[in-house]
Amino acid sequence: MRGRIAMAAATVTAALLLTGCTSTPGGSGAEPWPTLITAGPEVRPATGDAARRAAEVTAAWPGSAAQQTWTHGYYPTEDTTEWLPQGVFHSGPDKAAYEAGHFDLKTTLPVSVSGIAEVQFADGSRLTLPQRSAQDVLSWLSGRKDPCRGQCGDSRLSITAAQPGTTTVTTSRGRATIPVWEFTIEGYDQPFRYPAVLTQAEHPPIPGPGPLAGSGGSTLVSVSADGLVLTATVPQGSCDSAQPGEVHETDQAVVLIGRIAPRHPGGGACPASLGHIPVEFRLSRPLGTRAVLGLDDGLPQSPRDRG
Repeated sequence: MRGRIAMAAATVTAALLLTGCTSTPGGSGAEPWPTLITAGPEVRPATGDAARRAAEVTAAWPGSAAQQTWTHGYYPTEDTTEWLPQGVFHSGPDKAAYEAGHFDLKTTLPVSVSGIAEVQFADGSRLTLPQRSAQDVLSWLSGRKDPCRGQCGDSRLSITAAQPGTTTVTTSRGRATIPVWEFTIEGYDQPFRYPAVLTQAEHPPIPGPGPLAGSGGSTLVSVSADGLVLTATVPQGSCDSAQPGEVHETDQAVVLIGRIAPRHPGGGACPASLGHIPVEFRLSRPLGTRAVLGLDDGLPQSPRDRG
């Protein structure tokens, strides 16, 4: 659940920045961050150490396991850990019991004879994968060890029914319908749902580079209708100033490089805070089917909005 909350927070932050809100990086007198760094009419090719890192990332992408899964496999671009009922939870002890894995099973879990499940993509294609059983889901739920910190008391949650269902998720291949397990928990009208298949997403093709002076990875937010301008968020400290972004392009991939510079080159104390600034990146040709890869991890990113 924490993964879902973190993703939601990041989405809200980016959305606020893109709609013109500003945030103040620190205490009184701190300058607000700008709402958007525009791309301008020219393409800014990558330079320096970041350019060398971007070249390594794009060279490792073609034929990699991550690229094969992105193109042909099941690679969700949203959090598919769990789907909880709206307005969950009824009480603090219920929430604490859920996070601590305090469950009582009061039903018989369904068992699949074949042990396989199917993902159906919007273009009509299908992918058969090993099924994650209802028992696997229960073991995962019960195996979490988040401490109750005195909030559980004697509270436990009773699972009274479990049945198969489906939901629709966003993947690297577009929308897809996947199988889920729907658990009914006593006292809750709506089911708690969990994926019956797991992502095939691979580990990064190459190790991360460590810090690169004056540059950093970015997170893709949107692609313009013509595919020429990409908007991404770039991390920025309270005494930094975001600069126009740079790009590294190949026939198969694009890497966006955020640039930052000290706002006060002379030094001095700065509030210890970090924000994310939206920056536009102009490409030399439309993005098309090329992947946008992270500078830090080499993994593909999917926009939330395609213009």
